[in-house]
Amino acid sequence: MTQLSDEQFRILIETIKSLAPQQDEKEQQSKGSFSNCAVRFSGQRDHDAVDEFITAVETYKEVEGISDKDALKGISLLFNSVAVMWWKGVRRDAKTWQDALQLLRDHFSPTKPSYQIYMEIFESKQESREVIDQFICKQRALLAKLPEGRHNEETELDFIYGLMQQKYREHIPRHEIKSFKELLERGRMVERTK
Repeated sequence: MTQLSDEQFRILIETIKSLAPQQDEKEQQSKGSFSNCAVRFSGQRDHDAVDEFITAVETYKEVEGISDKDALKGISLLFNSVAVMWWKGVRRDAKTWQDALQLLRDHFSPTKPSYQIYMEIFESKQESREVIDQFICKQRALLAKLPEGRHNEETELDFIYGLMQQKYREHIPRHEIKSFKELLERGRMVERTK
């Protein structure tokens, strides 16, 4: 039986490694799977629920180092109820991870036409007990559903400012506000003093 010195053994291992086929980064084995992911989707037709699900799953996938290929294989673990039946019918159409996410969006989160989003924005004035943070957050979430680049921040501020309670508008002149950060800061000051 032949014995190798530590140095000979190290050289042998390095040689074997160098002869092995190299995997590029995308083909490397995943470190994890969705088996321990607590996020589930039941198939509700709700834009916000779909966005929350996709964001959570993408974050989990990234943190756990799950490859796109393994994510596509394991996505069914994250579905319940109607979503399970839906996935059985469309899984052959999903050739990639991005295909699967797009199918999910297309089926459960159809894009609302812009005019409906504008109606929602302008129908929802700030409630009497609603704090400024909550109101602005809600309105900005609606504005984010509009096509990208539709309005600049100045125009969005105009929309939201007009829907704020009178007590805020009396203490915060519109022409002094240049960003949402400023509007929030000034609104919080009004809340602290009232």
